[in-house]
Amino acid sequence: MMNRELSTDSSSLLSSENESFSTSCIKGKKQEAKIQLAVTSGFFATIGSLFGKLAGSVEVDFVFGSLLKGILLILMVTSNTVGCTFFVKALNASGSSLPCTIASAATSYICSALAGILIFNESTSLSWWCGISFVILGLLLICRTPSKDDSMLSSKKSKDD
Repeated sequence: MMNRELSTDSSSLLSSENESFSTSCIKGKKQEAKIQLAVTSGFFATIGSLFGKLAGSVEVDFVFGSLLKGILLILMVTSNTVGCTFFVKALNASGSSLPCTIASAATSYICSALAGILIFNESTSLSWWCGISFVILGLLLICRTPSKDDSMLSSKKSKDD
């Protein structure tokens, strides 16, 4: 009888561990999905800015210039609308707006710099890259939520003191 109870308890323990593991996997996938949506949002925001800058540099001299400027402005609005749609989806998938905002902003910062360098032949200094790195690092530190292990360690340390 005792042997049977032991096997029942161990199977329930295994099933609870499997449920815990599957729940954490689902949460991890949701986390990845919302971050991917936010990164996509930042990418489309950069593309929208790129079309806006190109539209501003087009000279309107006859029909071709006006048509090109109009097409670029429509592409800018469309790209920004798609970016906002992805951002709203990321916000809906998230419990907090902070990780989505950080992922979107960081993506937009980096992509804008790369687009400026590659397309417009702009130069950025080392201090600019250091500054943006500190901004992104600060945003990540603000966003970081302590894991269960971190909270257990801090509660153990406070009990020991």
